[in-house]
Amino acid sequence: MFSGWNWVAHSLYLFLNICSLEVSGGLVQSCGHIIPESPVLALGSNFTALCILNESCLDFGNIYASQIIWKIKNRVVPKEQYREINRTVSSVTFNDTSALATPLTCNILADGQIEQNIYGITVTVGLPPEKPKNLSCIVHQLSKITYPMTCTWNPGRHTFLDTHFRLKYRWLQETFPDCIPKDVNNSCTIRDVQFFVNTKVWVEAANALGKAESDPLILDPIEIVKLLPPHNLSVNSGILPTVLKLSWENQISDTAMKLKFNIRYKIMGDTNWMQVPPEDTASTRTSFSVQGLRPYTEYVFSIRCMKEDGVGYWSDWSEEKTGVTTEDKPSKGPPIWRIIDVSHSPPSWTVHLMWKALKPFEANGVIFQYEVTVRAKSSLSSPPEKYSVNTTDLTLKIPNGTYEVTVVAHNRAGASPPSVLLIPASNSKAPVKNVRTLPKDGKLWVGWTAPDSYVLKYVIEWCLVSNSSDCIIEWQNEPGNVQGTYLKGDIKPFKCYLITVYPLYADGQGSGQSVKAYLRQDRIKPRLITFN
Repeated sequence: MFSGWNWVAHSLYLFLNICSLEVSGGLVQSCGHIIPESPVLALGSNFTALCILNESCLDFGNIYASQIIWKIKNRVVPKEQYREINRTVSSVTFNDTSALATPLTCNILADGQIEQNIYGITVTVGLPPEKPKNLSCIVHQLSKITYPMTCTWNPGRHTFLDTHFRLKYRWLQETFPDCIPKDVNNSCTIRDVQFFVNTKVWVEAANALGKAESDPLILDPIEIVKLLPPHNLSVNSGILPTVLKLSWENQISDTAMKLKFNIRYKIMGDTNWMQVPPEDTASTRTSFSVQGLRPYTEYVFSIRCMKEDGVGYWSDWSEEKTGVTTEDKPSKGPPIWRIIDVSHSPPSWTVHLMWKALKPFEANGVIFQYEVTVRAKSSLSSPPEKYSVNTTDLTLKIPNGTYEVTVVAHNRAGASPPSVLLIPASNSKAPVKNVRTLPKDGKLWVGWTAPDSYVLKYVIEWCLVSNSSDCIIEWQNEPGNVQGTYLKGDIKPFKCYLITVYPLYADGQGSGQSVKAYLRQDRIKPRLITFN
């Protein structure tokens, strides 16, 4: 038996003398090698490797091919896969390379049954490239003279190998240098293309296991251009309050390409865009008047362009620009209502007139004044009383009677149609019936049964019922053809409201019909009752 030191020395001696041979010049050569040296194999294919021992090493340690052990990543390959070809050559065969790992090593049991490595190789397993698919190209305009073409494709499955792609292009009899992708393997940009010339474009994929080519594209680069959007867009108001004029500059000359345009616009703050009918902008131009807009409204505009015949791509949308239409006369009069306090000595009324500010699309400008006219129906020969106010209410003290009240709103463009309210001596017309309420979706709905007579409109009046005598009236108008609506005010839960519905006719009004209602009620707390 060897001592510990003698065993190590003996092992080192066997390793140096069995697995290597010192030659002149101090170099050490292996006692064997594997062929092929660095194989690249198709996934799932068959593969055979040969370990060849050097004749010059055989006599040093009595080693032969029958002693060779094959390993994959330090795992012994089953001996059924070995074959001893002669005393210096052993082969190993793999019927499916899917499970083949690296390194693949050739080892041998030398004297003393010490296993030593003879040689090892790196095995690479992968797939040949697939045919690239979905090749498409687009020419981007970068300036008035710069038009690079970018082509993209589907490179196919992952090959597990270094796979190189080349974009090839030719026209007429001319051949150009291949375009080689820099960062990704599915896109490449050709810096300079020629318009009005049919160009052939295709992709070649190659790795150690083979090559594949895409189907070619035959195209004229002028047909796949994406232009720069029009720029220097400006928006100006015109004479009409429903028109804004757009002006812009195109970034390609009329002689080089005829264009068509899309113009989109929206009211400032809206999310939905509207679009000018495409047939109105289907020719080269540098200005357009957008019609049918709301008066005194701020709009946002953007524009894009493409080749007039529709071949190619739309440009990106231009920068957004805003413009405001001019004022127009208000489209309707303000909704009007009243509260009447009766005095019996002398018989008179204190009338609190109130009206609502017009919505922006009704006001069509800035309302700076309201003109209120009060005419007594019993004395048509008497001149009416006129008042000019800049608030939305007016209090009058008038004798008991029947009056016609009109309110007209004024902006810089003119006056609205008058809103008319009759103040009758009595509510002699038919009232509504069956007033009822229903809380729903956090709102309070009010319904009623309409009178048999034709109703011009309804006024729904409500106020918060409290311990004090003050009841701040809120109200809203509804068309005469409805029989229910949601209250539009700030209706709070756990509060009681007195709701009154009035029908208004062309020659008077019906008496108000009321109901009390809650949006939501508190639970009734039980009381403890004791008996003595």
